[in-house]
Amino acid sequence: MNKPTATDSKQKGIQKLALVLLLLIASGVIFVLPSLVSEPWINGSDQSQRATIPSPTVVSPSTAAQKTQYRQNAQTVLAEIIQRRDRLFNERGVEQWGEFEYKQAQKAVERGDKEYSFGDYRDALSSYQSALEVLTELEEKAETLLEQAITEATAAIENSVLSTAVNASALATAIAPENPTVIQLNQRALSLPRVIEAMERGDQLLALDRLDQAKQAFTEAVTADPKHKKAAAALASSEQQITEQRFRGYMSDGFRALDQNRFTAATEAFEQAGTVYPGHSAVAQALAQVETRRSQLWVSDRIARASELEAEEKWQQALEVYEELLATDNSLTDVKVKQIPVSVRADLDRRIKKALSDPLALSAINEYRRGQKVLQDAIGIRNPGPVLQQQMSALGEALKASQTPVQVVLTSDSSTDVTLFRVAKLGSFDKTAVSLKPGRYIVAGTRMGFRDVRVEFTVTDRGLDEPISVSCNEAVY
Repeated sequence: MNKPTATDSKQKGIQKLALVLLLLIASGVIFVLPSLVSEPWINGSDQSQRATIPSPTVVSPSTAAQKTQYRQNAQTVLAEIIQRRDRLFNERGVEQWGEFEYKQAQKAVERGDKEYSFGDYRDALSSYQSALEVLTELEEKAETLLEQAITEATAAIENSVLSTAVNASALATAIAPENPTVIQLNQRALSLPRVIEAMERGDQLLALDRLDQAKQAFTEAVTADPKHKKAAAALASSEQQITEQRFRGYMSDGFRALDQNRFTAATEAFEQAGTVYPGHSAVAQALAQVETRRSQLWVSDRIARASELEAEEKWQQALEVYEELLATDNSLTDVKVKQIPVSVRADLDRRIKKALSDPLALSAINEYRRGQKVLQDAIGIRNPGPVLQQQMSALGEALKASQTPVQVVLTSDSSTDVTLFRVAKLGSFDKTAVSLKPGRYIVAGTRMGFRDVRVEFTVTDRGLDEPISVSCNEAVY
């Protein structure tokens, strides 16, 4: 084995010295340098002054820890500053409404950057916190301004104040361009000129009572801005006025027809009004008036007709009219009063007509007495009309004629046995005469070996034109 030479020993010594130096340098980098040097957070800081700051020769562990804490806190605050700063600038348009405060915050950040670059982390933290407070206040102000701008823009749109609406919506758009409410307000502000024009036109047409055209104008306003409350209210009002105009028109037509007693037309008009406002009390009252007026007119017409029939002495027909009226409304007092004498006259008229309808029946004693009673009742009527007078005359003559015998001639063959029923048995004869009251009679003949005969004849007050022949001529084999 070879022994180490002097050269080898010298090289090993150099290597050990180099290793010790490297360890010392590494220790300095690890424990001393971080507390003295750091990168700035905001571009534009003055880095040239770093070389002029002398490094402290001795740093205690507590001081190093404190500086490290300040540095970390400063970095945390600075990170939040960057977020708020970018949000205000890029999303909130801060330069349009908070430029002064925003620049003040920037200056505070720049001051903090210098302090940080000098290693004054505590002062840097204070500056950064000051800037953060300003930025926080700006964000809060943004929310307040946004709310105010939305309120002002909404009110301006509703009140048709174009300049305020445009400015307020522009401010809201700058603060919150993606907010749905702001987007909608901006669109409404853009549509506001059309809304204003349509509303003004509608109001003018409304003043001229041109309701349909006014409604069309308000419809255009609502189409331009469906959210516009005043436009919607104006449209609803115009529609209501049109509806009321139609209603009043139908009601006027109905009352006009009612005044003219055109009940069918009146009913149709009121029913049309009822389709406009179903269940409207005025419609029900109007229809009731139609029925009342119709009933009154019908009653009046029927009473007038009954009076005409009384004047014509058509008592039974007049009585039927009164009975019809009372069947419809039993509370008609006047009709009840009129009905009483008419009923008496109708009964008398019926009895007279019955007696005159069969004058031959008056020869019977019972019918004759009834006829006399009817005649006496008729005579007791005060102020009889011509019809009753004629009836009394005819009845009197009929009663007289019914009791006046008439000569009736009968002929036979002297072989037939003749019997006049209810009068006498006449026996056989060639010719005979009997006195008979007007009436209906039956005469019969019998003869041994011959078929019986039967003859019916009627005797009037004029007698008979020819004799009555009663003979049994047909032999029975």
